[in-house]
Amino acid sequence: MKHIDKLKELKHLKIPHFHLDGFQQNILENIHLEFFLDKSRVILTPDFQFYLTGETIDKEIIEVEQFLKEKDLIKKIKDFIIYNLAFYSALIETNSYYIENNQNLIICRFVPELDHKDHFELKVYTIHPDELPDNYKDKIYLGRDFVCINSLTRKYLGILSINNSLNEQIKKLEKRLNEYIPKEIFSEIQSEYLDEIKELLGEVFEYTENIKNNFPEEISKKQLNEKQLIEVNKIFRNIKHILMDIDETTKELEEKLFQLNLLKASKYVIKFKKDIINYIHYILIKINGRISDSVNHIHI
Repeated sequence: MKHIDKLKELKHLKIPHFHLDGFQQNILENIHLEFFLDKSRVILTPDFQFYLTGETIDKEIIEVEQFLKEKDLIKKIKDFIIYNLAFYSALIETNSYYIENNQNLIICRFVPELDHKDHFELKVYTIHPDELPDNYKDKIYLGRDFVCINSLTRKYLGILSINNSLNEQIKKLEKRLNEYIPKEIFSEIQSEYLDEIKELLGEVFEYTENIKNNFPEEISKKQLNEKQLIEVNKIFRNIKHILMDIDETTKELEEKLFQLNLLKASKYVIKFKKDIINYIHYILIKINGRISDSVNHIHI
């Protein structure tokens, strides 16, 4: 099981007590953890069983069975996941319809960030329990979050990770579309859609650098006065507006690919669009909303 040794460091991270609503509690009880093996993946179920997505070897099976005995650690990993999704992401709120339709089951995959050994990208999927394991490939992509196993706080409310990920994802999207779109069409797609998205992402980068260069890592009432909070909230709102422009361009690209019957290519566009929508909602709900409430001393 790859990366599990690093995740064991979560044993030393203190996760504060927090109240879950019914929806969040249902998700916590139905989290399935996914880990890479050499040639396949293993999915750990809430009842401490496991599914394999492909071929494996006896040594890996033994390793999985040994890890399943570490129930306290597995519980800690799940608490860590739901804490991050509840406080620093709008992923589960944005996708609540799909999650509830699948009996609140989500699959969480930890993908290490190459340049930061303590940081992971958390990729989240949903699928109906009856579809596992046979129809694992039919799982629905919900989005991604960015977590650090040594901290529960987010530098600059996580906007740097979002910016870095979007720049990485647009490169991957461009590569995929180049693979699945005929060459005579790809140049048009690139100039009309991809170049516009990359230009807009350049504006996101500028605003992100503004936040990084002019505000402390902790964006909070402890570190900033009300005037500064209003100022940084305006910058986050501007980033949200640019993401909304990217969303519109991405929708147009998706429609274009459907018209051309390039369904395989459109799949990657839909995934990219899902990330954009999640980030728009995150800024709207978890950043703009919270800062505005804090400045105006609103506590429900």
